[in-house]
Amino acid sequence: MRTRLFASAALALMITIPATAQAVGLGQQCGGIIGIRCDQGLFCQFKPGTCGRFDQMGTCTRQPKICTRIFKPVCGCDGKTYGNDCERQAAGVSKRNNGKCTY
Repeated sequence: MRTRLFASAALALMITIPATAQAVGLGQQCGGIIGIRCDQGLFCQFKPGTCGRFDQMGTCTRQPKICTRIFKPVCGCDGKTYGNDCERQAAGVSKRNNGKCTY
């Protein structure tokens, strides 16, 4: 019964919110079931370690244009190891964990 209610609610949301919904600005919520996008130059930053959850909400965060070359690796939700957290953010990728990707 709960599954049908959830599916009905999700379908109702998809019907009432157009697929071409306007993107949101810095500090606003993004992601979720309906896939709210961020404005250009921003990316949807999710809570670290919560990669791949289709219904999670994040926050629109600015993508840096310049990063230091200090090596302090982080693993992105895309499975790629970035040289530091700034490089990950510049790529517009949420963080899986600190350190190199190992899997």
